Amino acid sequence: MSELTVTAPKRLLAGGLLWASLVQIFIVNNAVVMPRASRQSLTDEIISALGVTRCARVEAIRFCSPWHEAANSAWIVGGLCLALGAVLNTVLLPAGRRRVATTGAFVLSGLALVSAGLNPYNLRLALHLLSAGTCFIAGAVGVLLLGSEFRHMNRPYWGATGMVCGVVSLVGTAVTAVHPVPAFQGLFERVSAWPSVLWIIGTGVVLARAAWRTSRRPDERPGTRRARSEEA
Repeated sequence: MSELTVTAPKRLLAGGLLWASLVQIFIVNNAVVMPRASRQSLTDEIISALGVTRCARVEAIRFCSPWHEAANSAWIVGGLCLALGAVLNTVLLPAGRRRVATTGAFVLSGLALVSAGLNPYNLRLALHLLSAGTCFIAGAVGVLLLGSEFRHMNRPYWGATGMVCGVVSLVGTAVTAVHPVPAFQGLFERVSAWPSVLWIIGTGVVLARAAWRTSRRPDERPGTRRARSEEA
């Protein structure tokens, strides 16, 4: 992917690391918060339950999350990293409408995730659900658009994987919205969120590695090649 990083390796390295840092959401929620919650079912308990600020009824079930501050903080930090990373990673794409749409989708998803963390499920239900839904949908659209761009670069398989993850997330979001009973609601919600987030994390690693390699090979930078050609 050298052709994507030689013009702005430091910016792409920072953007990639920000996206890769979204892994902290999985670590905090699943290794720290959920084991201390009153229920630990990935299939039945919705993700939002981890952020309830006091014991409350979630999907008709009483739920307590003593470490809710950690969950909400993880979403806020993750949303900021997603949005800022998207802005830095704009150098990945050629200027045009597709670039604006892709970046806008990721920024919107990140800001919606911040809003979800700032508005817990049990305090401001309508705003939380709107924020979470926007995060899922916008993130999946961003993954679809960026995945399609990767297919035209030298990462076609990664691009195809992104498109599949985006579609799966959109389908999961639709099922979550129309699913009438609490059973398996947590599973459907995680199908909505996890594929896209995992692909974004992986993309962050790919971009950061490519940018790092480019920055370590100064002989391949355009300025260096130009100087050598003039000397010749």
